[in-house]
Amino acid sequence: MLKHPSTRYSSFPPIDLPDRTWPSQVLTRPPIWLSTDLRDGNQALAEPMDLGRKLRLFQLLVAIGFKQIEVGFPAASQTEFDFVRHLITADLIPADVTIQVLTPSREHLIRRTFESLQGVSRAIVHVYNATAPNFRRIVFGLDHVEPLNLQPKLPS
Repeated sequence: MLKHPSTRYSSFPPIDLPDRTWPSQVLTRPPIWLSTDLRDGNQALAEPMDLGRKLRLFQLLVAIGFKQIEVGFPAASQTEFDFVRHLITADLIPADVTIQVLTPSREHLIRRTFESLQGVSRAIVHVYNATAPNFRRIVFGLDHVEPLNLQPKLPS
Protein backbone atom coordinates (compact mmCIF):
# COMPACT_ATOMS: atom_id res chain seq x y z
CA MET A 1 0.00 0.00 0.00
CA LEU A 2 1.08 3.56 -0.55
CA LYS A 3 2.14 5.32 2.63
CA HIS A 4 0.36 8.50 1.49
CA PRO A 5 -2.23 7.57 -1.15
CA SER A 6 -3.66 11.08 -1.07
CA THR A 7 -0.60 12.31 -2.98
CA ARG A 8 -1.40 9.99 -5.85
CA TYR A 9 -4.86 11.30 -6.72
CA SER A 10 -6.31 14.75 -7.21
CA SER A 11 -9.78 15.81 -6.06
CA PHE A 12 -12.72 16.11 -8.39
CA PRO A 13 -14.00 19.64 -8.89
CA PRO A 14 -17.22 20.13 -6.87
CA ILE A 15 -20.52 20.02 -8.72
CA ASP A 16 -22.89 22.87 -7.97
CA LEU A 17 -26.29 21.34 -7.24
CA PRO A 18 -27.88 23.67 -4.65
CA ASP A 19 -30.66 21.23 -3.75
CA ARG A 20 -28.16 18.44 -2.89
CA THR A 21 -25.44 18.39 -0.23
CA TRP A 22 -22.99 15.70 -1.27
CA PRO A 23 -22.03 16.69 -4.89
CA SER A 24 -20.41 19.90 -3.64
CA GLN A 25 -18.36 18.07 -1.00
CA VAL A 26 -14.63 17.76 -1.64
CA LEU A 27 -12.58 14.87 -0.27
CA THR A 28 -9.60 16.25 1.61
CA ARG A 29 -8.31 12.99 3.07
CA PRO A 30 -7.81 9.57 1.52
CA PRO A 31 -10.41 6.94 2.37
CA ILE A 32 -9.80 4.43 5.14
CA TRP A 33 -9.22 1.06 3.53
CA LEU A 34 -10.84 -1.86 5.36
CA SER A 35 -9.76 -5.39 4.60
CA THR A 36 -12.53 -8.00 4.68
CA ASP A 37 -10.23 -10.86 3.60
CA LEU A 38 -10.52 -12.64 6.96
CA ARG A 39 -14.30 -12.82 6.90
CA ASP A 40 -14.63 -16.58 6.62
CA GLY A 41 -17.84 -17.11 8.58
CA ASN A 42 -20.62 -18.70 6.59
CA GLN A 43 -19.01 -17.86 3.24
CA ALA A 44 -16.36 -20.61 3.44
CA LEU A 45 -18.10 -23.57 5.01
CA ALA A 46 -16.63 -25.95 2.42
CA GLU A 47 -13.01 -24.96 3.15
CA PRO A 48 -12.71 -22.53 6.06
CA MET A 49 -9.36 -21.15 7.14
CA ASP A 50 -7.93 -22.60 10.33
CA LEU A 51 -6.51 -20.44 13.11
CA GLY A 52 -2.93 -20.61 11.77
CA ARG A 53 -3.91 -19.58 8.26
CA LYS A 54 -6.11 -16.72 9.52
CA LEU A 55 -3.28 -15.54 11.78
CA ARG A 56 -0.76 -15.49 8.91
CA LEU A 57 -3.18 -13.50 6.78
CA PHE A 58 -3.88 -11.07 9.65
CA GLN A 59 -0.14 -10.50 10.13
CA LEU A 60 0.29 -9.93 6.39
CA LEU A 61 -2.56 -7.38 6.34
CA VAL A 62 -0.94 -5.54 9.26
CA ALA A 63 2.45 -5.62 7.50
CA ILE A 64 0.89 -4.24 4.31
CA GLY A 65 -0.41 -1.30 6.30
CA PHE A 66 -4.12 -1.86 6.85
CA LYS A 67 -5.40 0.06 9.88
CA GLN A 68 -8.90 -1.44 9.87
CA ILE A 69 -9.25 -5.18 9.47
CA GLU A 70 -12.46 -7.16 9.60
CA VAL A 71 -11.27 -10.24 11.46
CA GLY A 72 -14.37 -12.36 11.19
CA PHE A 73 -17.86 -13.37 12.02
CA PRO A 74 -17.35 -14.70 15.56
CA ALA A 75 -20.91 -15.96 16.01
CA ALA A 76 -20.72 -18.07 12.83
CA SER A 77 -18.42 -20.80 14.16
CA GLN A 78 -16.14 -21.75 17.03
CA THR A 79 -13.11 -21.25 14.74
CA GLU A 80 -14.16 -17.68 14.02
CA PHE A 81 -14.84 -17.00 17.71
CA ASP A 82 -11.51 -18.56 18.77
CA PHE A 83 -9.58 -16.50 16.22
CA VAL A 84 -10.95 -13.21 17.54
CA ARG A 85 -10.24 -14.33 21.11
CA HIS A 86 -6.69 -15.35 20.16
CA LEU A 87 -5.92 -11.96 18.61
CA ILE A 88 -7.09 -10.25 21.81
CA THR A 89 -5.67 -12.58 24.48
CA ALA A 90 -2.29 -12.92 22.73
CA ASP A 91 -2.15 -9.10 22.34
CA LEU A 92 -1.61 -9.37 18.57
CA ILE A 93 -3.58 -6.27 17.53
CA PRO A 94 -1.25 -3.29 17.06
CA ALA A 95 -2.29 -0.11 18.86
CA ASP A 96 -2.93 1.69 15.55
CA VAL A 97 -5.11 -1.09 14.11
CA THR A 98 -8.87 -1.35 14.67
CA ILE A 99 -10.50 -4.73 14.24
CA GLN A 100 -14.02 -5.13 12.94
CA VAL A 101 -16.42 -8.04 13.34
CA LEU A 102 -19.67 -8.86 11.62
CA THR A 103 -22.93 -10.10 13.13
CA PRO A 104 -26.52 -10.46 12.01
CA SER A 105 -29.04 -8.42 13.95
CA ARG A 106 -30.16 -11.29 16.19
CA GLU A 107 -29.85 -11.02 19.96
CA HIS A 108 -28.06 -14.31 20.66
CA LEU A 109 -25.57 -13.69 17.83
CA ILE A 110 -24.91 -10.12 18.97
CA ARG A 111 -24.25 -11.41 22.51
CA ARG A 112 -21.87 -14.07 21.19
CA THR A 113 -20.07 -11.45 19.10
CA PHE A 114 -19.58 -9.15 22.10
CA GLU A 115 -18.30 -12.14 24.13
CA SER A 116 -15.58 -12.60 21.51
CA LEU A 117 -14.51 -8.97 21.92
CA GLN A 118 -14.02 -8.98 25.69
CA GLY A 119 -10.79 -7.16 26.50
CA VAL A 120 -10.22 -5.52 23.12
CA SER A 121 -9.20 -1.87 23.35
CA ARG A 122 -11.10 -0.77 20.23
CA ALA A 123 -13.39 -2.51 17.74
CA ILE A 124 -16.10 -1.86 15.20
CA VAL A 125 -19.14 -4.12 15.32
CA HIS A 126 -20.91 -4.31 11.98
CA VAL A 127 -24.51 -5.31 12.73
CA TYR A 128 -26.67 -6.06 9.74
CA ASN A 129 -30.19 -7.18 8.95
CA ALA A 130 -30.29 -9.39 5.88
CA THR A 131 -33.09 -8.25 3.62
CA ALA A 132 -32.60 -10.45 0.56
CA PRO A 133 -35.79 -12.51 0.21
CA ASN A 134 -34.03 -15.89 0.01
CA PHE A 135 -31.77 -15.14 2.96
CA ARG A 136 -34.69 -13.89 5.04
CA ARG A 137 -36.90 -16.86 4.11
CA ILE A 138 -34.36 -19.73 4.08
CA VAL A 139 -31.85 -18.70 6.77
CA PHE A 140 -34.10 -16.79 9.15
CA GLY A 141 -37.38 -18.53 8.29
CA LEU A 142 -39.18 -15.17 8.28
CA ASP A 143 -41.75 -13.65 5.96
CA HIS A 144 -41.38 -10.14 4.52
CA VAL A 145 -43.06 -8.40 7.50
CA GLU A 146 -41.45 -10.20 10.45
CA PRO A 147 -37.99 -8.51 10.22
CA LEU A 148 -39.70 -5.16 10.72
CA ASN A 149 -41.00 -6.36 14.07
CA LEU A 150 -37.63 -7.59 15.36
CA GLN A 151 -36.02 -5.25 17.84
CA PRO A 152 -32.67 -6.70 18.96
CA LYS A 153 -31.38 -5.66 22.36
CA LEU A 154 -27.71 -4.79 22.62
CA PRO A 155 -25.73 -6.35 25.46
CA SER A 156 -25.39 -4.09 28.47
